[in-house]
Amino acid sequence: MIERKRTEFRDPVVIAAHELLQTAVAWLGADRGWLAANPGWLGSSEMLLAGEREEEHTGASHILRLPLEEAGAEIGELGLIWTSEPAPEVRNPPVLQALRRMALALLRLAREQQASRRLLHVQEQELCRIVLDIHDGPVQEIFAALSQIQLLLRAGRLSQTARRRLEQAAELLERALTEIRTFIGAFRPPEFETRPLLAMVHGLILQHEVLTGHEVHLEVEGALPTPPLPVKIALYRLLQEALNNAARYSGVTRYTVRLRGEPQGLWLEVRDEGRGFAPEFYLANPSPEAMRHFGLRGMRDRAELLGGRFEIESAPGQGTSIRVWLPC
Repeated sequence: MIERKRTEFRDPVVIAAHELLQTAVAWLGADRGWLAANPGWLGSSEMLLAGEREEEHTGASHILRLPLEEAGAEIGELGLIWTSEPAPEVRNPPVLQALRRMALALLRLAREQQASRRLLHVQEQELCRIVLDIHDGPVQEIFAALSQIQLLLRAGRLSQTARRRLEQAAELLERALTEIRTFIGAFRPPEFETRPLLAMVHGLILQHEVLTGHEVHLEVEGALPTPPLPVKIALYRLLQEALNNAARYSGVTRYTVRLRGEPQGLWLEVRDEGRGFAPEFYLANPSPEAMRHFGLRGMRDRAELLGGRFEIESAPGQGTSIRVWLPC
């Protein structure tokens, strides 16, 4: 017996798969059908993207199977089911070819989206490694250098000029240590696999308030779904970037975070009533000045990699609202 799983994909893959299946049923006069990826394409098991597979003994009078091939290998199947006699006459090669092309495109899209989700997780693991390397390497060396300078200052027998320069060097090293430790604290992964989403959001907001002295008001609407790991990581990093942007550029010390759960996903909004700006300049302008501000583009790309949506509303003097929808 072949093990089958329901796909975890949401917008746009599942929506498009269901629409394709409905189109195939309508074009060929079938009653229902399925679109599935073979084992090895999206995972070790067969993955149903739309419909339900049925065998002859479950009431299906006639079944048409269209194998989907990529580079000579069968990667999936589009199936159609008729439940009544007489046997259908499917004699329209252009229609069948068009359905095959669309189904293949969907399977490729599903695989690309799956790879994007894995990539986000890998990037998070790499970030964790970088943070640990910074802590165990440069931080320890800077601390050792600072300790040596402090020993020299306590030892005495220094000219006034030498003492002043050593004190300046010690101050610079202390400032660098503070900034690096702040960075490490902000980007240390918060146990994504085990902590609930809302607990992670509360922890991030508290950390932001402690580091900036700003006030963040959190609103939660509806029951929050349990997101897959890549979505949880993405939401955390998107919220982190949005809060950092508000702290740096809004000119205000109070802003609002809203989370709203939906059956197929969740919304995140970060809103401030600050100075605002023209977002189209940074999102669409290829100039060197705009390209230096890559935070907004990175947020948009991170959301879209998961099949989500990124929206921003802002204008000079009218505050800023960043909204992100992520599928769950």
